[in-house]
Amino acid sequence: MSKTRTARPLTAKQAMMAANRYILFHYPTMFTGALPHRLTLKKLSVWTVPIVLTHADHGTIGEVGVVAINAATGEVLGATPRTDVVAAGKKLREAKPNDLEAAFLSARAV
Repeated sequence: MSKTRTARPLTAKQAMMAANRYILFHYPTMFTGALPHRLTLKKLSVWTVPIVLTHADHGTIGEVGVVAINAATGEVLGATPRTDVVAAGKKLREAKPNDLEAAFLSARAV
């Protein structure tokens, strides 16, 4: 009689790594994954990993999409389309130029 072993669900760190691998190959370099959230559906458990726009000098600028990861297998189940993520990133950059400049100036003043 053989025992079937149940695989352990992905940790938040593993989900973020899976999402970042996906993001690396599907979005421009200024996008990355943020803190994952666990979501349990009727028959499936998933990690939702926000896609965020980043800036080298200012860190995270804002959320622009999401990647859904199967919590049991690590498979990417879906993600916000690239065109939507890029458009949301552009909108954030246009909406926050003064915030970015203010953050930069206050960081230099310290």
